[in-house]
Amino acid sequence: MKSIYSTFTGLFKDGKPIDFLATWKKTLDKASEREVALFQKTYSDEWFDWEAPQLSLRAEGIMGKYHLRVMATLIGDESPTPLRRSDGFDIWNEEIPRVGHKFFMKASTYRKLLEVYKSPFLKDGQKVKQIEKTLRNDVENAYLGCKDTADFMILKAISNFGVCRFIPSINNPGGREFEIDYLMDEANKLVSALLWNDANSKAGKLDIILTLTMIVTLFKNKGVVFEELLMAPELLAFIRRDITIREAAYGKDKSGKVVTIPDLNTLFADNGLPKVREITRLVGIEKDGEREPLDPWNHNMIVFKPAGKIGFIQPSIEDNELFEEDNVDYMNAGNGIRIAKWRTGESTGQKAGEYTQGSARLIPVITEINGIVCLQVRGFEEPGEAVEGVTFYTKEQFDQKAAAASLVG
Repeated sequence: MKSIYSTFTGLFKDGKPIDFLATWKKTLDKASEREVALFQKTYSDEWFDWEAPQLSLRAEGIMGKYHLRVMATLIGDESPTPLRRSDGFDIWNEEIPRVGHKFFMKASTYRKLLEVYKSPFLKDGQKVKQIEKTLRNDVENAYLGCKDTADFMILKAISNFGVCRFIPSINNPGGREFEIDYLMDEANKLVSALLWNDANSKAGKLDIILTLTMIVTLFKNKGVVFEELLMAPELLAFIRRDITIREAAYGKDKSGKVVTIPDLNTLFADNGLPKVREITRLVGIEKDGEREPLDPWNHNMIVFKPAGKIGFIQPSIEDNELFEEDNVDYMNAGNGIRIAKWRTGESTGQKAGEYTQGSARLIPVITEINGIVCLQVRGFEEPGEAVEGVTFYTKEQFDQKAAAASLVG
């Protein structure tokens, strides 16, 4: 059956009769036209462009490679131009998965809305406000939940050496196993030679500015310029407390206080380093009927991010847009996300109430994956004695060193 909101007729807003679902369809359409998030901004909005939905269920992206350009050859007037190999891009191709969830509104909630609707003591404006509040809450949760999945994919991948995994028992209850590998270059996967912890900091073993500067310089020589250093709050707090950072910012005589973020950014800028940015994004999952917070960010990583957009979100046309049902109300929320609302009851053999569903087919395509660098500074065992002058390894070098150390041990 159609949504209960289609039965709330007879109310007026600004002197005109109101159709709740039609009004919300217009609101969502206008938000899509302006290309802004309806309810809030997400990382998928800030760092990515949203492409138009396509029919194909495969996403394809041209992944930029960062390398030195080849200088043109000085040739004679009659000489042919030399042929260069075209190796500037890789083609990345991946399945576009379906994401979705639905929310159930019980008959008892409908009773309360009906009381508001039929109350002789409330003005139309008050009734409209109360009914819209309930409608908005369901639509907002259904809509933003789909964008949360896009954010999860992005943050998990860029803080996990370019890989995002969905595992039903861990982060995708009720769903499927799925892995997205953005094929980050091995040279962009780095591991610190020392753990970034209080023991190494107090022992004077860490040189945070030197390590970060070496990485920034290394990639600047490849044509990659970073805008931000992304990290978890506790890692940022550790850097601000590190003795070498405090002395560099305030001098030895005033090094007793923790470095403020503005002063840290000033210190970093003076050393040619990007500004820091704290990542504090939580999403929710539902296990056994209970909601639990889930942090997609790897707290052991510092991520070097280039300026501007780093990719695009590729939606595909949702199945229910191809096969709409007569007894369901649909809304296009933009970016390929669809909202569906329908009632259930005796005729369907289900509990009386209303479902609000948000669903989409989408996947982020990180075209600038090789302009992003992951530096793991925690969450590992130091592989034996540190080599003098070495502050970080590629992950491949680190794994080899760790394996050799375990054999010796």
